[in-house]
Amino acid sequence: MSQAALSLSVLKKRPDFLRVAATQVKWVSGSLIVQMAPRPDQAAAHTTDIRVGYTASKKVGNAVARVRAKRRLREVARAVLPEQGRAGTDYVLIARTATVDVPYDQLIRDLRWCVRRLHEPRDPDKVRNSTGRKSLKRREKPDLKAEKGDA
Repeated sequence: MSQAALSLSVLKKRPDFLRVAATQVKWVSGSLIVQMAPRPDQAAAHTTDIRVGYTASKKVGNAVARVRAKRRLREVARAVLPEQGRAGTDYVLIARTATVDVPYDQLIRDLRWCVRRLHEPRDPDKVRNSTGRKSLKRREKPDLKAEKGDA
């Protein structure tokens, strides 16, 4: 399957957005957040399209700012995902306050970086969060009640 043959279609249903968010596979950059999930249906294995959804909450700004942010995300996705995305995968692009003001070239660089990081093979021994730091597992607290009973 050729990468040039990939096309974009739009996620519109709330359950699709919730399913992608539930996978907790995301990458955060300064200007946007990218969530990713494989498509669950059987047709996904033989499809040549990528589904993408766009979200801009009220944190981004007023209605004008939210519409502008989503419009910019659509254009960036149209430029990047057909060449770097994977067929049969759903992506959700979430606008941040910087999405409205950051230069277009920076948005493209951020989306390319996020998608590349999301598709890297994961080593379970080196779990890292989106900042690149190793995740710290919570230390178990000692059972103080058991210690008091022994004393």
